This record gives sequence, structure tokens and C-alpha cells, in this order.
Amino acid sequence: MNISVISTAQQAQDIDFSGKIAVVIDVLRATSVITTALDNGASEVIPVKTVEEAQSLYATCNAANTLRGGERNALKIEGFDLGNSPLEYKKKSVEGKTLILTTTNGTNALNNVKGAKVVVLACFRNAQAVVKHILVRLPQCDRPTQDIVIVCAGTESHFSLDDGLCAGMLIELLKQKAPVETDDLGLLLNHYYVENQANLLGALAGCHHVKRLFTLGFYDDIKFCLETNCVETVPIVNKSGDGVHSVSTKQ
Repeated sequence: MNISVISTAQQAQDIDFSGKIAVVIDVLRATSVITTALDNGASEVIPVKTVEEAQSLYATCNAANTLRGGERNALKIEGFDLGNSPLEYKKKSVEGKTLILTTTNGTNALNNVKGAKVVVLACFRNAQAVVKHILVRLPQCDRPTQDIVIVCAGTESHFSLDDGLCAGMLIELLKQKAPVETDDLGLLLNHYYVENQANLLGALAGCHHVKRLFTLGFYDDIKFCLETNCVETVPIVNKSGDGVHSVSTKQ
């Protein structure tokens, strides 16, 4: 299989995803939030780009069964039910609910991978489960090369090492199952993960995004998001019409 790594959500806009598997990563914190919400029983998550789009969609939904979640500048959006901390998405809050989610980076990345054969959401918490799912779906792809594109959401249009470290982990797990060819960025991130897999937090000590979340008091979020292979939930983007509409655990 051929694996390429895209460093930011914005760069994904220029990629042809036709026939490929797209794996979207926003460790801190959108894909960790979505994985946690679905693992705790949310019926679906609808990722949208803007606050205005979230509010407009919410107005058409049953308010009793719908929650708005997300962040701007890492903080909860005024008037929304939930922020972007996975620790908020507990079973008692989200079970059976539809979540409308908008974040600065992660939901943009999800909306920029249209055209992919399969779109999967990954984080450290479900990395092994994602790899298992990819190996099942690869034979269904249109391209004989079985291309996988890992999209790191990044932070405000810049590469974020937390996403890259998770990409390196996914590549390592795939290498243990099948022959892999990767681009130079994937090669670098894979080496960095292998060297630092015993201490992920230490590997991210100088990461701009991690330091910012520490400053804002989100230490528990960071610790939670860096736990590895602790859930089997694999969020899959369901496509209807010409857009991405929901994320579910259906496999």
C-alpha cells in the first residue's frame, strides 16, 4: 500500500482523493472528541465548517435530541451546549443524541476530503482499531495501488506535531501488517513515533499546540487524548449527495 501524509487541512483542498482511503487526524481535539462521543453512544456527529452553519442546521433539528459542540480559539463557543473537550462528551450527555460540531481545524479537514472512497477518523485512542478497519476496506478501493492519504488537521493552517505523531503511529501499525511505501513526511513521522512511542507527552513537550492547551488549563484533555488503543470505535464519514453529512461507528 502507498501512504502519503498531508500536513494541514488547508493543503487537503488541493488533493484528488478519488478512489483513496482518507484518514483524518485532529488529536487535540476534534477526532478525539468525535471518537469519544460515538463510543459513548451518540447517534451521529455532523461536522460543519462555520458557527453560522451549525446554528442554521440546529434550527432545523429536534432540539431535544440535538447538541451543538465545538470551539473557536480552543474555547467553547458562546451559546453552544458543549466545547471541544472530549471529557465533556460523557455517556449521560450524548447517548442517543445528534451532535453538530464545528472546530477551527478538524471539521475543516473532514469537509476537505470529499471524493475519497472511504473517510476514517483517527486519534491515539482508536489507532489500532482504525488500522484493522483500513485493512478490511483496502480491497474495496478503486486504485490498484491501494492509496491511503493521512490528513493531519494542523493548527490554524500550520502543521501540528501531535497530529503528525499519530500519523507516524498509524504508519507503524500498518507496516506491521502489510508492505508499506510512504512519502518523505510519512517516513519522518514514522521514525519520530518509533523513537518516542514510550513517552508521547515528552515527544510533544515543545509542540506549539500542546503548550497552548496547557496554558489554557486543558492538561486533562491532553492526557486523555494521548491514551493509546483504548477504544474500538472507528468513526466513518457517511456521504450523501455531494457532501459529508455524518459520522458513525458503522463498520
